Amino acid sequence: MITTPARTRIAPSPTGDPHVGTAYIGLFDYVVARQSGGQFVLRIEDTDRERYSASSADAILAAMRWLGITPDESPEVGGPVGPYIQSERTALYRDYAAQLVADGHAYYCFCTKERLAEMRAHQEEAKESVMYDRHCLCAHTAEERADMVRDGVPHVVRMMMPREGSTGWDDLVRDEVVFENALIDDQVLLKADGFPTYHLANVVDDHLMHITHVIRAEEWISSTPKHLVLYQMFGWTPPRYAHLPLLRNPDRSKISKRFGHTSLHWYQAEGFLPQALLNFLALLGWSHPDETEIFPLEELVEKFTFQRFNKTGPIFDLEKLRWMNGVYIRNLDMATLYPLVEPFLIAAGLLQAEPTPEERAFAQACIALEREKVRTLNEYPALVEFLFDPNFTFEDEAVQKWLRPAPAHVKPAFRALLVRLDALPDADFTPEALEAATRAVAEELGVGAGKVIHPTRVAMSGRTKGPSLFHLMALLGKADVAYRLNRALEIAKEDA
Repeated sequence: MITTPARTRIAPSPTGDPHVGTAYIGLFDYVVARQSGGQFVLRIEDTDRERYSASSADAILAAMRWLGITPDESPEVGGPVGPYIQSERTALYRDYAAQLVADGHAYYCFCTKERLAEMRAHQEEAKESVMYDRHCLCAHTAEERADMVRDGVPHVVRMMMPREGSTGWDDLVRDEVVFENALIDDQVLLKADGFPTYHLANVVDDHLMHITHVIRAEEWISSTPKHLVLYQMFGWTPPRYAHLPLLRNPDRSKISKRFGHTSLHWYQAEGFLPQALLNFLALLGWSHPDETEIFPLEELVEKFTFQRFNKTGPIFDLEKLRWMNGVYIRNLDMATLYPLVEPFLIAAGLLQAEPTPEERAFAQACIALEREKVRTLNEYPALVEFLFDPNFTFEDEAVQKWLRPAPAHVKPAFRALLVRLDALPDADFTPEALEAATRAVAEELGVGAGKVIHPTRVAMSGRTKGPSLFHLMALLGKADVAYRLNRALEIAKEDA
């Protein structure tokens, strides 16, 4: 547990739909900041100009709002150390790159793409480590390199990694991690287009934004020694690092679109609740000290420690997320649940865009009736469609089992039910009265109650399985129940 105020940050790149991995990392950034009484910062790292998308940047901010892990400082809310978009900070990066060159910690490189490709091919053929050979550092003096820059020769800025010793750190998840410096390439810090690479911008921004804890995926472990060396070159104190295990597909590969759904838009469109998604993500790699699986975000803030992280990449089990989401749906009160479901019913054409109070009341009763089955909000239309449309399509299995050909008692049972239910006053059309009438029909016919209940369920819903039959009939009302019984009778009269 972190006891002093921490400043954490999430720094997504706006190059596509907001990624579920961004939510995974952002969750723990948020938790550490809240637990310690610190601040959570969102920074947009948009220096990859070839893949940059303005709509993606907006979508990332919207996704964080939907999840409820809103930052204290961001491009939207501002803050004391902005701007929080890297493309608005490029002059800073150029100045710091120039400082590194002046101090002898970096150098200008003029190698073309063709020369670099030839160099790599030669190294691979010789079975050598593929890394920059410092050609420009050796072939030109510092004065010559400066003249070439002034003459406008295209170039990048590379850091000069030390070739002796090692660089290591005490990782909050992985304990001690050490790399030999001689095995680390001279990383490009400033690209030919004047934009920084992740490595320079990341270090400069984390320092200037006073970030104390960098929480990120394990794929950045190999970059951390480069970042630590940059901190040394600048004379700055580095943050603490925590490298979380990567989310994995069932085959243990890095989570990808090929195996599942990585876009947060998809989870929102499918009707996953943000609190359920956060709960699920919390358990990917981290374990609750009480081995509890369902808990609110506030409890995660209270119980979180890095020591409870598993270093092995967790499997992203979509079925478990569906189960967990269903638990959260069933725990919502109807006043909270219904407004979340209504847009899905409207999109499916079950409700008009502006339902009347009566239509809303009926729809609310429908979703309450099927609440035990649902796992995502988007499943509701298919589950309740038969309640809105008395001319629903019967399942083949249901027809074959109970209607065509119908067992001998089914048609008499439907006719007897029609008589008994017609005699019930509207005020008495209750689940209890409906059950009593159905059981009385079964007794008259000398069959078990189930022999009447099951075909009647098919008549009401077209399905062999469904919600409580008598609550279903009470919701439909006398006229609709009679229509459905007569419709089923007509089907049962037809030849097989």
